[in-house]
This record gives sequence, C-alpha cells and structure tokens, in this order.
Amino acid sequence: MPSTRLRRLPAAAALLVLVALVAACDSTATPSASASPPEPSSGPCGAEEIAASGIDGTVVDSDGNPLSDIFLQIEAGDGFRGTTRTGEEGIFTAPGVTGDFVITTVDITYAPVTQRVTVPCGETIEVELVLTPVDG
Repeated sequence: MPSTRLRRLPAAAALLVLVALVAACDSTATPSASASPPEPSSGPCGAEEIAASGIDGTVVDSDGNPLSDIFLQIEAGDGFRGTTRTGEEGIFTAPGVTGDFVITTVDITYAPVTQRVTVPCGETIEVELVLTPVDG
C-alpha cells in the first residue's frame, strides 16, 4: 500500500498549493479607488481625516471640453491600485485616499496622460488632466 499512499500525497499537496494560490489571488484583488491605502510616510491619518481626503478631478480635451468615459488608473508606490471612469461632465473622484499617487489615463482615442499627486490627510485635492488625440 505504500505506492497508493504516495499517489495520494502529491494530489493532496497539489490541492494545498491550489488553495494557497486562490487565497493569495483573493488577498491581492484590486481595490476600487474609494478604498484607503496605507497611511503616507508623513504620519498616520485618523479615520475622519481619511474619510475627508480624496481626489476630485476632471478630464478635458485641449479645447477644455469635458471627456466622458475615460478610464483612469490610480496607483500608489506601496502597491495600492484603484480604477475609475469619468462621468458625462468629465468628472472623476477617488474619495477616502491619502498619500502619493500616480494617475494615468487609458483611452484608445487619446494619448495617455500621467500625473503625480499628493493627497494630505484631511484634504481633497483637485486635478485637471488635458488629453490630446492619438495621431492616426
């Protein structure tokens, strides 16, 4: 019977690896832009300060016209990543975030724009991103 036991052991080990991978994937799921990343290096923020913090932005073309349905990635150096889209008036929000972020636009019609921002504890910053059409 040792050979039967040896055949089952790798299957059990494979199952444990699969469970570990699923757990790891679930724990690294991308949070939404409204999730709060870890506090910035300047010091911890209180819950009320985080709730009052965030990014309010607009995305416009070079003539100042608002651009709707533009996809934005918001990333922090510590691995936090969130996404959002602009609404009809070119407006996007990322409430409840503090720290240093890189905002990048993604759209097939417009060239990507990247902007670095810092959101202090308890403050909401305003951002305007100006996009130019992709040549072609």
